[in-house]
Amino acid sequence: MKLLWNTNNQALTFWGNYHQKNSKMWIYELLENISFEEINNLTNVDNDEKIIIVDSEVPNKKNFYLNAFKKFKNLYLMHLGDEGGRECSDIFYSNFKYVFRTFHLNKFSKNKNMLSIPIGYKNGLDKKNIKILDKEYLWSFMGTVHGASRFDLIHQNEDIKPNFINITKKFGGENTLSSQDYYNVLNNCIFSLVPHGYFHPETYRLYESLECGSIPIIENPHNFFNNFLPNNPFYSISIWSEAKDIIKKICEDEKKLDEISVKSNLWWTEYKKELKNKIKGILNV
Repeated sequence: MKLLWNTNNQALTFWGNYHQKNSKMWIYELLENISFEEINNLTNVDNDEKIIIVDSEVPNKKNFYLNAFKKFKNLYLMHLGDEGGRECSDIFYSNFKYVFRTFHLNKFSKNKNMLSIPIGYKNGLDKKNIKILDKEYLWSFMGTVHGASRFDLIHQNEDIKPNFINITKKFGGENTLSSQDYYNVLNNCIFSLVPHGYFHPETYRLYESLECGSIPIIENPHNFFNNFLPNNPFYSISIWSEAKDIIKKICEDEKKLDEISVKSNLWWTEYKKELKNKIKGILNV
């Protein structure tokens, strides 16, 4: 099987380069049970070879895909980005043997040849496996504060200390922590407060928290995560003042806190294991 990472091959764009820099660690983990050769182009690939194309901003590469559809029979797409589901139609997706796409949307739920996958974590992940009772901070928030929800998150919980708050003015802008510093903080947080994303309920923060053993407290608009990640152990809130009560109550009982931490870590490990096996089964390799 061949793999072509195409996010910044055909067009150099912000998001193409972003996924080239930040998404590989997560996608390669999902494919760790699959033997593949990474290639830079499709020039010398046999017509019947199975090919995974990892891409974003797909409409910008129309000619590339039209040519690929004419030549290859076994194309699989891993579609990154596209929070609003505006880039591709079911008709376009039907040219692939199967599509894996981030940012789950109900509009694609009836497509039998598509699997929604989590957006995962950004590159640079460094898990420290610090025991929950040895972590330095009760909670953290690192990122932009846009919209009333995120302002309220800070306002309602900033008096719960020790905490770590790092606010940036824009995505990836000034004051953004390095990957090492960011993950060091998450590794040292008992809880991670996870507001919904800018456009879609999902946010990297959720999966990064799970990787670092930080218990997520999440906004869950329209019960999105109940449907996308069923039987998850997350604490869901409607308003951020509820997070304060959750943190205080759980931290009063160290045994319960440890049990919740173990349950969260085990769920995430098992979820990823099942997802990797499902992907391997779909690719039939």
